[in-house]
Amino acid sequence: MTLATSPAVLTLLSLLAAATPADSLVDVTAVKAELRVFDDGKGHYLVLIPFGGDVWNHFYWGDGKTFWAQRVYGGLSEENVAFSKLFWEPRVPRGQAGFRLKDGVYKLDCGERMTLFHPTADERAHALLDSASFKPPRWTRRAYALARDESGIYYYVDRAREETVLDFRLWAGPRGQLKPLHMTNVVSDSEGDVFATRSGELRLVLDKKESVWVKGNQRTPLRLLPLEDNVRLIYSELGVYAGEPLGTPCDVL
Repeated sequence: MTLATSPAVLTLLSLLAAATPADSLVDVTAVKAELRVFDDGKGHYLVLIPFGGDVWNHFYWGDGKTFWAQRVYGGLSEENVAFSKLFWEPRVPRGQAGFRLKDGVYKLDCGERMTLFHPTADERAHALLDSASFKPPRWTRRAYALARDESGIYYYVDRAREETVLDFRLWAGPRGQLKPLHMTNVVSDSEGDVFATRSGELRLVLDKKESVWVKGNQRTPLRLLPLEDNVRLIYSELGVYAGEPLGTPCDVL
C-alpha cells in the first residue's frame, strides 16, 4: 500500500479562493498512456492515473471537451485493487471530497452526495484524450483575511494565489449579503495592510491579529477570524462566491 498525505498541504489548500485562469494548458502527452477515463453516464468525466505512488498529479474533471486539474492533497493506492484521491473542495467538510475504488465500485464523494462512475469504453476514452483540452486548476485565488464587528458585519479579503501579484478584493456586509467594495488604494507591507474604498478603510495588522474599519473619524474594532476554521463559511454562507464554479466535480455533482 502506498499512502500519501501532507498536513502542510492540507492547511494551504484550505485557504485557497477564486477566479478563472488564463488559457494555459497542461501537457499530458508524457502520461497519456497511463491516464484512465471514467464517466457517470451523464456527460461527466474524470481522468486520472489511478494506481501508483504519485497520487498528487494528473487528476482532472470535465465535460469531455475541457478538463480542469484538481488539487489533490491526499490519497492511497493499494496494488491494483483500491485507490482514493482527496481533492480540494471547500464547500464540504475536509476529507469528504474524493474519488475512490473499493470492492470493485468507483465512487465520487461530495460531502453526503455520492455518484457512481464506471470506466469509459476504450474507443471513447482514446478519442477524448486525443481531443480534449487539459487546463490548470480553475480556482486561482485564495482567502487572505476575514473579520467581523460586534453587529455581525463581515469584512472579507481575497487575493491572487501568486504572491508577486498585488491583486486584492474586498467585500463587506452581513452574512449571505456581502457586497464588493471598489478599492481606491491598497497598501500591503511589513507593517500591515490598508484597503481604502470610497466608503472607508479596512486596516489589518495580521501578525498582531488587529483589525479596524475606519470611516471618517469613526473607528470600529473588528475581530479577525481564523481562515482555516471558516472555510465553509467563506465559500458557502457569506455569499461572496455564490454561483461561481470552482472547477471541481462538486460544482454539479
